[in-house]
Amino acid sequence: MDIQWYPGHMAKSRRQIGEKLKLINVAVIAVDARAPRSTLSPDLLQLLSGKASIVVLNKSDLADEHQTKLWTEYYREQFGSAISFNAMRDKKGVLLSAINKAAAPVIARYAQKGVRKTIRVLVAGIPNVGKSAIINRLVGRKSAKEGDKPGVTRGLQWVKISDTLELLDSPGLLWPKIESQEAAAKIAVCGSLKQEILDETALATKLIDMLRSAAPGAIAARYSAEEEGEAHEVLEAICRKRGFLQRQGETDTERGAKVLLDEFRGGRLGRITLERYGDDAE
Repeated sequence: MDIQWYPGHMAKSRRQIGEKLKLINVAVIAVDARAPRSTLSPDLLQLLSGKASIVVLNKSDLADEHQTKLWTEYYREQFGSAISFNAMRDKKGVLLSAINKAAAPVIARYAQKGVRKTIRVLVAGIPNVGKSAIINRLVGRKSAKEGDKPGVTRGLQWVKISDTLELLDSPGLLWPKIESQEAAAKIAVCGSLKQEILDETALATKLIDMLRSAAPGAIAARYSAEEEGEAHEVLEAICRKRGFLQRQGETDTERGAKVLLDEFRGGRLGRITLERYGDDAE
């Protein structure tokens, strides 16, 4: 299964961000805490090279707490600033504090000239990692469109937080060709790719293999199904346990795949990080 998705609006938005880079003082780069390496766009890192950056491991409530801590420390060493965050529940103060710290050199430089600098912050990341939710948390109201599917934000938009802070919301940006299909599968199971381009049954079997490695016992605990054997056999066992059967008695694996993916994305299998720091950080 070759997973690729790079629609025209992403290429256009990348060009637009490039044109506005001279206005940007700080970049907030959102990643999904469940796959903190694969959801960090290498293309975005190249584009933002040289900018003060904060990596925000969003959706931390869905990820393994210990793993999130390890990845946060790792990215803090790499970029100078990183925080774990739940845009739906966490107080905005921790992120605002990180932004102010990253912007401090710029603020000080302008203060020496007697100028009160307005800090402009780009909020960026791949689709469906919660960029708009982060902005809405900082604003305190819904000023950016949110959704649980990729592609909700289609253009750049400025959002004013205060007289000295403005945010630039941007569409989710992937990169033209995802070389690692293992990374592509992790991005897909986290819901960051358009579902219409995916074979959900094949993707669900990949998720089963990921879960057996990252969270042994999670499938058995949720579905009372055996985890041993081929991944497609485990999916069929899940279908039988849930009663997803067709008229001829065959398992409805398409329905089972959709439920497994939805329940993983919704955190119903527990707090799971698909990328273990010790295995993937190097």
